Amino acid sequence: RARPSLSKTGPAATPRTPSPARAGSESSPPAPTMSDSKKFPVALSVSPLEDAKALIAADVIKAAKEVFDVEIKDAKDIASVSSKVAIANPHSRKAGGADVAMPAFALARFIKGKKPNVIAKELGEKLNEGAKSSVIYEAVTVAGIYINFKLSIEFLGQVIDLVNNGGMMKAAKKTKEKVMIEYSQPNTHKAFHVGHMRNAALGDCLVRMYEFVGHEVVAANYFGDEGAHIAKCLWKLKRFVKEKNFDIETIAEKDRAEWLGGMYASAVSELNMGILTSLPFPDVTAAKVLSISDHPAEGAPKNWHVVELQTKPDEKLTVVCGGRGYEVGDFVAYKPVGTKLKNTEVIPKDMKGVTSSGVMLAYTELGQTEPADPPPKVEKKEEAKKEEKVEEKQPPTKGGKKGKKNKGGGGGKGGKKQKKKKKEKLPAKIYIVDSKKYPSVTPGVQLSELGKTDQKVENVMAEIKKRNTEVGDMLRSMEEGDKDAVALWEKTKKWSLDEFKRIYAWLNCRFDHDFFESEVSESSRKLVIDLHKKGVLQMSNGAICADLNKYKLGWLILLKSNGAGLYATKDLELARIKFEQFKVEKSLYIVDASQALHFQQVFKVLDLMGYEQAKKCTHLPYGMVILPSGKMSSRKGSVIFFNSLKKMLNEHLMKEYLSKYVNDPDWSKEEIEEAQRQLAVGTIKYGMLNHDVAKDLVFEMDKWSAKTGTTGPYSMYAYSRTKAIKRKVEESKKELGKIDYSILASQLERDILMHIAGFWPLILNCAEKNNPSGVCGYVFNLSKMFNSWYEGTHVLGSKTADEFATRLAFSQCIGATVKACLSLLGITTLERM
Repeated sequence: RARPSLSKTGPAATPRTPSPARAGSESSPPAPTMSDSKKFPVALSVSPLEDAKALIAADVIKAAKEVFDVEIKDAKDIASVSSKVAIANPHSRKAGGADVAMPAFALARFIKGKKPNVIAKELGEKLNEGAKSSVIYEAVTVAGIYINFKLSIEFLGQVIDLVNNGGMMKAAKKTKEKVMIEYSQPNTHKAFHVGHMRNAALGDCLVRMYEFVGHEVVAANYFGDEGAHIAKCLWKLKRFVKEKNFDIETIAEKDRAEWLGGMYASAVSELNMGILTSLPFPDVTAAKVLSISDHPAEGAPKNWHVVELQTKPDEKLTVVCGGRGYEVGDFVAYKPVGTKLKNTEVIPKDMKGVTSSGVMLAYTELGQTEPADPPPKVEKKEEAKKEEKVEEKQPPTKGGKKGKKNKGGGGGKGGKKQKKKKKEKLPAKIYIVDSKKYPSVTPGVQLSELGKTDQKVENVMAEIKKRNTEVGDMLRSMEEGDKDAVALWEKTKKWSLDEFKRIYAWLNCRFDHDFFESEVSESSRKLVIDLHKKGVLQMSNGAICADLNKYKLGWLILLKSNGAGLYATKDLELARIKFEQFKVEKSLYIVDASQALHFQQVFKVLDLMGYEQAKKCTHLPYGMVILPSGKMSSRKGSVIFFNSLKKMLNEHLMKEYLSKYVNDPDWSKEEIEEAQRQLAVGTIKYGMLNHDVAKDLVFEMDKWSAKTGTTGPYSMYAYSRTKAIKRKVEESKKELGKIDYSILASQLERDILMHIAGFWPLILNCAEKNNPSGVCGYVFNLSKMFNSWYEGTHVLGSKTADEFATRLAFSQCIGATVKACLSLLGITTLERM
């Protein structure tokens, strides 16, 4: 392991002696070696910059003793000084003056009577004298209160040895807590689409990162294999089979899961009233406005009006309405007494002395967009000019030199700022039935019938009710164990699971355990009942709930009055299994942002149940995947399903990258297909991970697969270039000398080594924050710097054998780092592209 003081910066690499020359064949030149004089005297960890900061802090403390006779011995004081040593900003590094910097005020409390800039000057001089004998830095300069250290190329060169020979890019030993990462969680009987890819890419990446930094990780999936969505799918399936006399066994195996997803999408559409009518408003009728008058009560709100409506040919009723945008003669949307509005029965209601019978509905209450208000009338030019002249005659504000308050409230510099009037919120607009579009409108007609688009249907509401009843019957058959229903469910469930497994294999996503909703349904209900008996949960209106109001989390229903469980019910049981059977100490749930409150409530109940692990349960919310045209919609047909996505990617990548190799005898068909697959996966995973997790992202295939910029293929190509260098070196049979780090003298080469040296702190930070986007940025910047170096450096044209060896080792160090980063992102590199 690393030195104790560096334990938080990553695992240590065991110091290794230089590797002997490779015993190669005649066609392979010997591997470069490091001369005895180049052996580094200090054992470094895999976080060499952290080592450098610690060693520099020690030198500063020593110099402070020699220059100011100040002794800093206390561990807390040493830690305080050490914490102020930092990597210099990019501007200072590019200027070539500083790689590491330390502000002198870190020592000011120990050195009395000296200003920080004086401390910096005197310490800087002393430290610069010792730079000649330091193995860490080669020069010390001072800029104001900052002491700047330029790291020696011999120190930076150790990065190459740490990467190529010392295991810097290997995973840490598993010494950290056991973590379960639950991700993907698709529903069976629904199609896997591009939106699911974000969860899969994110979960797979975090599994890799957590393991890399030293956790024991259990990668888990949680399939939604029961519930109303399956009943809807199977209802539509049976309906389709009967109508078309169709045999589902004739569906090709590769198409079955997506076909099922199509059945579910069709079911959702056919259960939506909007497929049968252009006015999909259940229990809403048309009512004609006969008169409008102000509400007679003194304390009544100004927007309340008493409206007389013709609600049926032979019925007139009074409604108190607070909406606007209607007039006498209009037909409005009306909810009659006895129907339900927001799950509450509409009843006659006394509204300050006026009985209101029924409700006039606004556009927004019907889920519709309000029509815009007409633009305000334009004033006549003459009137506008008069107003301008009046404004010009207003006396100037007398604010005075100091801008005293203008009692008149003027608008000059010294005047009191006028508060902007808050824009008055207008009442909602009442829905008006367009009598030109629907000329047959009459008082009392059901709007769903007025807008009926399928004339084969006798009654829209009755038909939708009938369909929903059939779905309910299917759900009950499954729950009650009906032989035929269960057999169909199990058969089609397997179709979905087989497809998911194929997709995960293609994506190279790992799962160690699969959970299923159906497995925890019964045990979760028993758990909740038991928790109620123990007093952890409460009973309310026949339902078992958790009262979390004192934690500002409201009520969480866990068992409905009919005995049915909910998602939270199952999540409690699932967590119990994770804690007790799998012995996990930390649990990470990767689920979209809409479930934030759900998980806060579940975690609090787990805490009340007495689980210590509840404090280490984390919900990682992520944003949506949208298209350049906006949100994906199955209704609009804009959802990109997996097979379509895969086909699009394959065709695009073949055209852009691989078509020229199809007839090349040096490229086999298998290699081209594997390159196509890995480029596709690299495109998707990098694109999904190269964003802040919490934010929505736009899926743009052309941008994500581009040969330049922040894309997976760009970094994959950088890696393949490092492998090409190695192949060309081996083919050249040129002699390799010894590695001499002083050859890497350019600022670009120093920047690359500094960048690689910061690998471990970056990975630890990304793992701690559960945000892989930092790895994407890191590998892109490294790839970009490498490509600049590659374009300006001809490795095979090296002037000496030592230069040849050094440049080869340098390029392979870069390649190993790029490969490690891409591997953490779940991307497999290609030896050539």
